[in-house]
Amino acid sequence: MSEFEDKCSWVHSDLDAVRGGLRRFLEDNHQDAARLSDIASTFRAAGGSGVLGQITVSNGVLVLATAPMTLSGSALLGYLSTASEADVKALATIPGWQKTLRGMDPSKIGAWWAGMNTGAHLAANESGFTQVQELLLAAAPAMFGALDGMPALARVRANQLNAPRLLRAAENDLETARKLSGIGQAHHDPNRTKMLENEVAYLKQVEAGDVQLYLYDRDQSRIVQMIGTPGPDTRHVITYVPGTFTGLNIFYEGGVQQVSSYLNNNVPGTVAFVYKDGRFPGEENTAGGPNLARIGEANDEKLARTSGQQLASFEAGMRTDPYLNGAEQIGIGHSWGLANVASSEVAGARYDKVVSLAGAGMLPDWKPQPTTQYSNLYYYDLLIHGQGVTNPVTKKGVVWEGNNPIHHEEFEQHYYRGPHDDQLRAINTVEEGNILMENHNLIASNIKDNREALRDMQSLINR
Repeated sequence: MSEFEDKCSWVHSDLDAVRGGLRRFLEDNHQDAARLSDIASTFRAAGGSGVLGQITVSNGVLVLATAPMTLSGSALLGYLSTASEADVKALATIPGWQKTLRGMDPSKIGAWWAGMNTGAHLAANESGFTQVQELLLAAAPAMFGALDGMPALARVRANQLNAPRLLRAAENDLETARKLSGIGQAHHDPNRTKMLENEVAYLKQVEAGDVQLYLYDRDQSRIVQMIGTPGPDTRHVITYVPGTFTGLNIFYEGGVQQVSSYLNNNVPGTVAFVYKDGRFPGEENTAGGPNLARIGEANDEKLARTSGQQLASFEAGMRTDPYLNGAEQIGIGHSWGLANVASSEVAGARYDKVVSLAGAGMLPDWKPQPTTQYSNLYYYDLLIHGQGVTNPVTKKGVVWEGNNPIHHEEFEQHYYRGPHDDQLRAINTVEEGNILMENHNLIASNIKDNREALRDMQSLINR
């Protein structure tokens, strides 16, 4: 070769270029083989063996299997609206389309679901979903159960379909925790075992349809439980945000659903969302209980802003539901939960009414909205006591720099005496501290001692 090059000056060989070209050829060949394998997998997932003539899927699902990014969002929605049963079964094995849906505007998702061709298929069950809708929910329940823009009942159905998978994960974790406990592991937390037992019992209720989950992601501590059934008669929509230390376990035990359940039962046309999207201030990471060392997070401006943006996003997605978007919107926050509601106002969310239950405080740039009615219901409790303390350096309150519902004239004040207030004197004993803590929890409970406050909440909603 070199002798030939010497005699012909116009000839030049470059073995590196040849090797590079060969490498690219082999890579392209490998990619083609992978695409063909994807196509075969799609046919097998749809019920065939990969042999032509045995099963028919649309061109759309083949595009999704081989080049998912080439299908636009609008084209994807159009395809999903008319997908065959074989297509939908095949979709369960193809992840790319789910990412596309997650990136779409919630209003487009809501319009797509509402406008789906209901005449092409009979309703699949008593829920009223068409056959295609039911198949789609079953194909990707985890995705649809968390997809903003999906109607509330569709998300609840998706999470019910996803419950068996979640239940298996919880049962496996519980089995491991019990084994660790049995052999005396030094780092085993018995509270985690109890929480997992509660989670298993809770998810069994979800699976049976007795608990309605609008959102659930145990690893990210995300849970939103819906109480009530959206429909043509829905007049009030409550977003209830619990307070500091709220973990998953208190949801499993039913502790933070008490006020919402009372209002749903006593105010006709009420649907409530008990909301927790991510870790709350002071939430312990493994057992879902309180971490007192992190109490300062409840006074953290950065956390409140981030959480407020998340809540505002939830509100925008939830209100695309045709049964919910025309109803009165009410934000109720207990303790730090009020900071979350108020921060969502800073992020752009708007409510007809905001109800503070011993609310913590608001961001410095929070402003009351002229069309919003604000109320603050409270007992003399540990938080209220702290809101009366002034920072000697800043000369402002130590809790949210004094920007608290109890000190803000925009809030209509409702004060109640606790059952043990007669025992309060100088507030310098453990017993008195316990009374103040009990009062703080009392305002968010559905027990006899809190009935006056509950009736006032009922009147505020009906006003």
